[in-house]
Amino acid sequence: MAKVEGIERMFLSGTRATFTMRAGAKPDEELIRKALKKQGLAFVALTTKETSHAAAAWVARTPGLT
Repeated sequence: MAKVEGIERMFLSGTRATFTMRAGAKPDEELIRKALKKQGLAFVALTTKETSHAAAAWVARTPGLT
C-alpha cells in the first residue's frame, strides 16, 4: 500500500483505520483512495476532527481476544 506522509499514529479496529496527523500535515485523500482500491478495499469516508491531547490512556491486555 502507498505511504501516506505526515501520519503520527494509526489505530486499526476491524475494518476501520483511525490516524492522527503531525502538526500542519494533511492527508492526501486521492492517494488513500487509490491505495485502498489496489488492495480491494472500499473507501467510505475521510473525516477530520481536531481534539486536544488525551489526559490519560489505558491498555487492556486481553489474552485470546487480540
